[in-house]
Amino acid sequence: MKIFQFTVFAVMIAFLMPSCKGKSTNAENSAAGTEKTDSTNMNRQNMRRGPDYDALKQELALSAEQEKQFDGVLEKYRRVGEANRASYTGADGKIDRVTMFEKMDEVRKQQSSEMAAFLNEDQVRLYEEFVAKNTRRRPGYSDEIMTRIKTDLKTDESQSRMLDAVNKAFEKSFHDAHDFYHGNPDLASEYWTKYDEERKNALKQVFTEEQYVLYLEIVKDITPPNRR
Repeated sequence: MKIFQFTVFAVMIAFLMPSCKGKSTNAENSAAGTEKTDSTNMNRQNMRRGPDYDALKQELALSAEQEKQFDGVLEKYRRVGEANRASYTGADGKIDRVTMFEKMDEVRKQQSSEMAAFLNEDQVRLYEEFVAKNTRRRPGYSDEIMTRIKTDLKTDESQSRMLDAVNKAFEKSFHDAHDFYHGNPDLASEYWTKYDEERKNALKQVFTEEQYVLYLEIVKDITPPNRR
């Protein structure tokens, strides 16, 4: 029964794609007239270039030794990120965005762990705040949220598998729509919100009533990630 429910969810996602595509055409035609302020545009440009770690170093007030270590970690994981590209880029140059974001998450966590080895407590806090604000996050639930859901809801093995599958289907559907919402954060939020509704509807069939109420409480503050 649960397999059937997940299949229905996947089919519903597939049917949502054309309806959202229609909205994207109108939104894209009016995008030039609905741009945000100059500061917002500048923020988007900065995101495209990547985090401004030089500015962060100033804020962290690094010692000479810390700055040397900081630069070494950045360079190490820049190379790791470049090497990872082959794992999510097909022969035709097309990017598997689900895998890309998974790899980016891995690199971010590894880099943060190495930074924490030589930064003090306040510096680590500032670093983590900077990373959270200036790097793109996965559209699906993070590993931390997934672990919390499974732990707090005390999900059984079947429920845990379904949660993983539904969250993965959500991520894939959102990434597959990238060409439609690309460059339009408002439209990206519409896609995310619509797919999130379907994710919640699917999980309502997986969890008990009590579990579902707790699940909604856990994810209530999760909002669409910034898209470009």
